[in-house]
Amino acid sequence: MSDSPKAEISYTNEDGNLVFTSTYLKNRGTCCKTACLHCPYGFTTKKLGIQFRQIDPSEEEKMQQYLSLSPTPIDLTLFPAEHRQWVLLKDHICGVIFKNHIVVKYLILGKHFQTQGITKELVESYYFC
Repeated sequence: MSDSPKAEISYTNEDGNLVFTSTYLKNRGTCCKTACLHCPYGFTTKKLGIQFRQIDPSEEEKMQQYLSLSPTPIDLTLFPAEHRQWVLLKDHICGVIFKNHIVVKYLILGKHFQTQGITKELVESYYFC
């Protein structure tokens, strides 16, 4: 028996809706082209793009939850509030970036967004163009 955890194929979001993960969608074998939130084929990001929103001070605790997902510690003193932003896909928070004026230094994706091809380079291409 394998020690690795079984990949999640769905979860229930904050609104109580069943949401299929990129693992489920990838296992289907083809893209349905309906802009699924967790599309592993890149269709959603190509069609709708990635948006950004300033992190509100009331969202500090939520940002800390994302920081706990980072494999490397991030020194927040290097990133004033205006250099921290939410990454949004279909108006859903999918991650957080820590940036300076020319590059994204860190991208931390939420648990269900880590396997669908959203990379720091992709995020930079939307942020800095």
